[in-house]
Amino acid sequence: MSKQTRTQASIDARESAIQRWEARSAVPLAFFAVFFLALWAIQVLAPLNEVEWDLVEAGIVLIWAVFIVDFAVRLYFHANRAEFLKSNVIEIVALLVPAFRFLRVLRVITAVGIFTRVVQSLQARVNLYIAIVLPMMVLAGSLGVYEAEHSVVGSKIRNFGDAFWWSCETIFTVGYGDLYPVTTEGKFIAVLLMMGGVAMISVVTANLAGYFLRQQRTAN
Repeated sequence: MSKQTRTQASIDARESAIQRWEARSAVPLAFFAVFFLALWAIQVLAPLNEVEWDLVEAGIVLIWAVFIVDFAVRLYFHANRAEFLKSNVIEIVALLVPAFRFLRVLRVITAVGIFTRVVQSLQARVNLYIAIVLPMMVLAGSLGVYEAEHSVVGSKIRNFGDAFWWSCETIFTVGYGDLYPVTTEGKFIAVLLMMGGVAMISVVTANLAGYFLRQQRTAN
């Protein structure tokens, strides 16, 4: 067996290992992502004492450790690790930076990204985005902006209901202007929601256009 053949066999084996890992880990990690968001909601909204808050934070950190292990496994098996790191810069930032409170909302990017591994087809992913990912983004934005804004002097977002309404009108790029963040953290969350909303609308629009084109070709 030539060196080139052995190299290709090694690459194929690594790609196969990654595919098996992602197939087996996708659903459990998706449940961890939902549990993470639930713990964050409890931490932000529930009147916890110091001990309870620390216990919830420990659960969040434990889940985050699982996400980091998943990333490390995929990096280990990847044939071109430098290319893998370059193509997953956003995930790396989302895994490492949210240790700082100011950027904790970035955690949801990794949690949301995990759901895209559960299904493979474009149609299934669009359905998943609409049914699960979009509500997760709205909830995450609501939690993040409420945590950042509700106790700040001069803020218009004083309760979770206001935060939820603001997240909905922001992610759908309506922007009535009745509510808006005044803190730097809140404005950063607004940018993430606007970007996510534009991307979501683009994906859904492209998928619908493709569906109608396929229907027209079938009819012809």
